[in-house]
Amino acid sequence: MPPFYFLFGLVGLLIGGLLTFFFLADHPFESLETPGGPVDDVEALFLVKELSGDGVAIDEATVIRILNLHGAYVDGQIREAQAAAEAARAAAHKERIASRPAGKDAG
Repeated sequence: MPPFYFLFGLVGLLIGGLLTFFFLADHPFESLETPGGPVDDVEALFLVKELSGDGVAIDEATVIRILNLHGAYVDGQIREAQAAAEAARAAAHKERIASRPAGKDAG
């Protein structure tokens, strides 16, 4: 009987390791869809009603814009836009420095 305990222990460790991998690890079986997702009118209308019930007056277009921005942030598009804006600002700063006339030190 003792050899079976050893084999059951190994099988249990294998199953436990696989379950831990599936639930905790970043494995390929996870959905590629982000929580941002598309915004539908029902979701926006629900949020407008909930906020108006709390005394916050906000229109549906604003809620849709906020949800779209949140989705872009979750998808990483906001960070890409920020990086592009920062690169453009740095390039403009370098051009501005390069176009300055040389001071006393030159020549």
